[in-house]
Amino acid sequence: MSEPSDHYVGKLTRKAILFGPDDQVLLTKCDDHWEPPGGTFEYGETLVGGLRRELREELAIDSRAGPLVEAMYGGWIDETTGEPMVTLVYRCETDERAISLNDEHDAYEWLTPEAAATRLSESFVRLDRAVERADAFDGSPPFAAVTNPYADTHTSSETVLEQFAVLRESASTTQ
Repeated sequence: MSEPSDHYVGKLTRKAILFGPDDQVLLTKCDDHWEPPGGTFEYGETLVGGLRRELREELAIDSRAGPLVEAMYGGWIDETTGEPMVTLVYRCETDERAISLNDEHDAYEWLTPEAAATRLSESFVRLDRAVERADAFDGSPPFAAVTNPYADTHTSSETVLEQFAVLRESASTTQ
């Protein structure tokens, strides 16, 4: 049996290997390095919904989120705690090419998947592999691009938040 330990409490971030209408990949520049667009969760978001929100806020575009192509630990650091974050990297698509950056980014560039993988390998371990996996995806099942994570269900984001509140309440009364 393992020794008792502190549970990891940290942030989860998502990044998008974002393919445009001409099958090029969008990278954004922050300070001195290039990275895929994305960001952290806000309370009550789904994985897909939060990533799509981040892309709207950072780039002013609409997107579709496809399959997870990489999961990594330590690529980004939480500015508040200094702790490494868990990062989920998704293959995403957009029909838009015109980008309007918010103040989080200094520049952007559309690159071939190969050039994007090379540029990312200069700053981040394993992100080149995420681009290669995203580029190799052929759209076959079981994955399909998702715009609405609650489509074809009777669940709404409000229902999910209510369920979380009940779970938190029951957890706090048992401790």
